[in-house]
Amino acid sequence: RHNRFVISFYGWNHADKFITAWRAAGFRIVGHFVFAKHYASRRGFTEARHECAYLLAKGNPQTPAHALPDVMPWGKYTGNRLHPTQKPLEIPRPLIKSFSDIGDVVLDPFAGSGSTLLAARQLHRSWIGIEMDATYHRHAANRLTINQ
Repeated sequence: RHNRFVISFYGWNHADKFITAWRAAGFRIVGHFVFAKHYASRRGFTEARHECAYLLAKGNPQTPAHALPDVMPWGKYTGNRLHPTQKPLEIPRPLIKSFSDIGDVVLDPFAGSGSTLLAARQLHRSWIGIEMDATYHRHAANRLTINQ
């Protein structure tokens, strides 16, 4: 929606494609988050010890009452039991709290294990989740049912 935020996690090696798509859709970059992990999720030329997300805006949304730091700890390791990129609830909660209001709708078009949806519900936001993989969809649906 106009005058609202989007938070998009992305693969650093595809940042150029994401940025091009966001701009084409009318978004502008207004911030960037780094979530520092205490473990390596992958090893190659480097050890992958962080996740990144861009803060995007459409229009001119209000600045949040409490700005979040742009570097935050990842929190507890989930074990990725439900999804290969499963996020602990400590990641979406402060983002949803800062960049949406009670009653707003939180959309997660890549819902995975449902962490964002569960956090949205806990923070009294409505939510819409989309997940094309039937196994991950089932995990998210079960998780939302169990944690009602």
